[in-house]
Formats: sequence, structure tokens, C-alpha cells
Amino acid sequence: MSAPRKRRPISTLKDAINSFLRKSGLDRLTAHDQLDRAWVEAVGPEVARHTRMSRTIRRGVLNVEVDSSVLLAELGGFRKPEILLVLREQFRREYIEDIRFKLGSFTKGKKTT
Repeated sequence: MSAPRKRRPISTLKDAINSFLRKSGLDRLTAHDQLDRAWVEAVGPEVARHTRMSRTIRRGVLNVEVDSSVLLAELGGFRKPEILLVLREQFRREYIEDIRFKLGSFTKGKKTT
């Protein structure tokens, strides 16, 4: 006599879609798009053109490169609390505890990465 078959748990369509997105990596693209939109809302489109974010938030820290020392001082020294507040409200997928700004060299006007 054969052993009884194990039944797979029933899942909802939402669970199936989320599983597919996670396995395919498409959920990360969506998260990146959400973070990009939240960043532009937090700093404005003009400032966003002069920054480049890392694609991941590691241990609650978002790393951002800026293309000028003046902007580095403004964002890191004066606007950081305001930016953190907006990002925390808009981007709830991962909790952002801090932002680290550093001077970088990249092509101005390049889309954030």
C-alpha cells in the first residue's frame, strides 16, 4: 500500500503573486522604484539629480553620494532629519535609521541608482 500524499497548504492569489515576485527578483525592482520616488519627494527633483543612492539599505543605513561639497554639507548637516522623516513615512518596506552622505564623482543628471 502506498503512503498517503502530503497536501500542500492552500494559498491565496496574493500569496502566490508575492511568492512569484520574490523568487523572480521583481519585488526588489518595485522597492527600488518606491525608494527612488520617496527620495525625490524628500529632497526635490533638482537635488535628486545631483545624488546617487545605493540600491540597498544595510542595517538601517542608506548610503548616498552627492556631487558637490556644498550639497554634502547641506544634506548631511542641515536637511538630514527632515529627509529621514519623509523617507520613513513614504518608504515603509525597510526601516531607515540613518543616511550617510559622501562626496562622489558621477555624471551630473544621471538617474539615481
